[in-house]
Amino acid sequence: MNYDSTDKTAFLAIMGLTVLTGVILFFVFAKVTPIPGVVNSIYRVDLPVKSAASAAASGQSGAAASAPVDESKFTKKVTINILKGASTQGNPAYGPDPATATSDALVTWVNQDNVPHTATSGTGPDDPNSGKLFDSSIITPNAKHSVPASKLGKGDISFYCTVHPYMHGKITVS
Repeated sequence: MNYDSTDKTAFLAIMGLTVLTGVILFFVFAKVTPIPGVVNSIYRVDLPVKSAASAAASGQSGAAASAPVDESKFTKKVTINILKGASTQGNPAYGPDPATATSDALVTWVNQDNVPHTATSGTGPDDPNSGKLFDSSIITPNAKHSVPASKLGKGDISFYCTVHPYMHGKITVS
């Protein structure tokens, strides 16, 4: 018997199968391995992309941001807190929600979260009236933005965060 040729054939067959298995596993795990900068989650909501021209046309270029309000002129104040952890989709975003105010009150959003947020009028980025009533621009952590309720008009006013568009709130002005 010639064991040398049988051993060599078996060795080459095992090595060939090992290489083939390695190549297959490389491509399988390359598809499963997380890619930096890509979020694959069942909770992810893909938002529509807005061009610079449509953002400017809808008033989201920062033009709707207003000058600071003199808080001492208001006796009635309503505080809407941007809650800690609000940037995580599914967590409560605002407190109270819905909020209520009279037309002579000052409405103030206070960012209690540890990431920046905005308070922008509208129902979301696709709303053609987004940012028309008010747009705080960026509210850093522990900062605030105030708007006189008289500027909002009467009724239910929706607002959201442009940084985290899944954060929605409502205030009723009477």
